[in-house]
Amino acid sequence: MEEVYPDIFLIKEKGAYGAFKPPQNIYIIAGSDGLIIDAGYGDKKTVKYAVRQIRALENEFRGEKRDFSLNRLLITHAHPDHFSGAVKLREALGIKIILSNLTAARLESRKIFFEKFAATREQLMRSKRTLIGRIKDFLRERIGHFMFARAFGLTLINNPDLTIPENCEISINGENWRIFPSPGHASDHISLYNEKKGVLFSGDNVLRTITTWLGPPDSDLEDYIKSIEEISNLKNIQLILGAHGSPITNPTERLAEILEHRKERLKQIENLIVDSSENGITPSEIVEHLYPGEGMWKHSIARGYVVLTLEYLEKLEKISRKLEKKGIIRFYPTYSK
Repeated sequence: MEEVYPDIFLIKEKGAYGAFKPPQNIYIIAGSDGLIIDAGYGDKKTVKYAVRQIRALENEFRGEKRDFSLNRLLITHAHPDHFSGAVKLREALGIKIILSNLTAARLESRKIFFEKFAATREQLMRSKRTLIGRIKDFLRERIGHFMFARAFGLTLINNPDLTIPENCEISINGENWRIFPSPGHASDHISLYNEKKGVLFSGDNVLRTITTWLGPPDSDLEDYIKSIEEISNLKNIQLILGAHGSPITNPTERLAEILEHRKERLKQIENLIVDSSENGITPSEIVEHLYPGEGMWKHSIARGYVVLTLEYLEKLEKISRKLEKKGIIRFYPTYSK
């Protein structure tokens, strides 16, 4: 456990299976009326580790004769690496689970939850929709469901103790913190900010060294850019604590870097379409251009972002799509260089 700011502690859970299950951060705002931010994974080993860390922190505070009451858990969004451990932590620690109204709606049932991971827009933009392709999609979806349950210890939260608006305030240790919607990575994503301290809990939206995953059906590129711009305009932002990786101590520079990266990627994909104006270009061909020589896993992850970018460029009326024979979709520019 690491103290990343006075009385704010980071518990880093180990990951597995490479990028599928990355190391996950749980944060503790310790004090007389503290709060846990995100619940991490729900497998028994990981939950036991988190509970041990929290109990050790409690003993440290009490040994120093300091108040320690940790009775609430706030989830930033309905992705399984953020909420899967919540129910088991509630059982072990006697805490209350707080969800935003949108997050609560997504975690009511497995059917509703998994709909947010069915890449329908991605499938529609594939070059071909053959019978074999549809079978592969079905198998990939079922394997994904199994891996979520097995590797993440997936446990839905259909009985939260408290649901709140996406835009509100919460008192933590006698201080008001602002909860505000920050969609993009997920449509229900929220962030937690204290202007006096200059501390932002950013969930998955802002990470120190990697760009967050964006893909259909629940991500939105335009929303994500707007959220990063809103975060950039926060007064006195000094420290960003993301759900993965290390604390961000240069928030202004990092936020500008993220926006510039998205701008460059947008222009890169637009240029690929312009350069292919004679015959058009498919999403698969764009992925191959961006990630030559990479394997199926990397291409699968990248395709989601490419699909979102194509939708965004269509919305800006910079490109248009044309459906050809056998379900092939090609994109063309609406202007010439």
